[in-house]
Amino acid sequence: MLVQIKSNRSRNAWWRSPLVLRHAVMLFFFIFLLHVAYDHQVKGGGPRGTPSVEAYCPFGGLESLYHFLTTGGFIRRIEPSAMVLLAAVVGMTLLFSRGFCGWVCPFGSLQEWLGLLGRKALRKRYNPTGAWDRGLRYLKYVVLAVVIGLTWWTGALVFRDYDPFLAFFHLGAGIDELPWAYAILGVVLTGSLVIERFFCKYACPLGAVLGILGRLGITRIQRDAANCKGCNLCRVKCHAHVEFLPVTEIRDPECNHCLDCVAHCPKPNVLSVRGPKWRFSHPVYATLLIAGLFGTIWTSKLAGKWQTRPERVSYTNAAGKPDAESIRGWMTLAEIGSGYGIPLERLYREAGIPNRVAPATRLNRIGPEYNIEFEPETVRGIVQAFLAGKPEAPQPHGGGKPPHAGEGEEPEVRGFMTLNEIVLKTGVPREFFVRALQLPAGIDPRKPVREWMHDHGRSIQDLRDAVAAYRKGKR
Repeated sequence: MLVQIKSNRSRNAWWRSPLVLRHAVMLFFFIFLLHVAYDHQVKGGGPRGTPSVEAYCPFGGLESLYHFLTTGGFIRRIEPSAMVLLAAVVGMTLLFSRGFCGWVCPFGSLQEWLGLLGRKALRKRYNPTGAWDRGLRYLKYVVLAVVIGLTWWTGALVFRDYDPFLAFFHLGAGIDELPWAYAILGVVLTGSLVIERFFCKYACPLGAVLGILGRLGITRIQRDAANCKGCNLCRVKCHAHVEFLPVTEIRDPECNHCLDCVAHCPKPNVLSVRGPKWRFSHPVYATLLIAGLFGTIWTSKLAGKWQTRPERVSYTNAAGKPDAESIRGWMTLAEIGSGYGIPLERLYREAGIPNRVAPATRLNRIGPEYNIEFEPETVRGIVQAFLAGKPEAPQPHGGGKPPHAGEGEEPEVRGFMTLNEIVLKTGVPREFFVRALQLPAGIDPRKPVREWMHDHGRSIQDLRDAVAAYRKGKR
């Protein structure tokens, strides 16, 4: 008898629970992406740095899809790895429905854990239902349409400034760069304490895509109506309040295939995960998900298509001409000096950089590492003047900051922006830029302006002057 009790306890050990398995898989991917984010913040990006979390976000592949199909390139900040991951997630969804959302997505995992914490702290489980809840769930499809439409029109990452996923994995850095994203992150984290998977339910654009594709998935949660006792515990445990009892096969786009309903069902095999001719256990389902994801990645590596960071430092624009707008925050002072031929002494003097700053320091690390006020845009302006053949700017008396020290706000118009992006940001019509700068009518407004402005005898300052003229009423 004692042997039998011990055997039962072993079978029912907590570490054998399907719920533990799922959370272990979730924790693995969450820690991986957290490591990527931390490494990037410490070491920086660029060819010799580490990838950013954007390189591992499949939604970035969707944002860049139109740009890739029409130009063969990628939107700025998007690397080929994002396109590979998009293909992997689409394939996984068509085979295994929305398993990516329920088992892999780190931001979804974070929200779920916050929900568990909120349930413990508030001593209640708040999961709203009703017409307003169902109506709000359509908001994510609106977000998807707006984001994709604007991104494909501008040729730039419109959602980036508002993305709570990106804000969280910036680990507190760049608050001045992404103020709206951090504000939305605060709302999402707070909301997740009281409403399970708050962002996933109401606003996640990737979740909207996978919800649509998930309806085509060949793997389904099926209910054995003959043996079901109708307790409806499955719906109670479901974060999405999927209706189980009226159907025998779950096709609801809100189901993220977490399989908690299967794990909580009091009668074995009443709920199961099935393909056309097979049935999956939790371990097999998890193995297939992970194998599908990593199998796609390794295949892309063998094919030479996996790339998570820029391949090389570039000092020129698309026309092959030296261009200061190609300067990136991950470039070092030494690279900029040798790449553009500007003497380091001039660069240090005009940028107001102390001699104690090592030439091997990246631009975006000068301020934090040496505890000084420094704006990388300063260097871009100095190099632009050098390339234009302008003499060195006179130094101010009294040891103050030089004229190029970048005081004030960051320029509204930047060389990496597309013309459509500038139009969206400044409110100046595209036709005004074409007329004021005498540009050809057929110019591609989805290309970064630095790729064509010099070919037409224009500089970034000309575009800024056009914005100022429009706002002064010179139309």
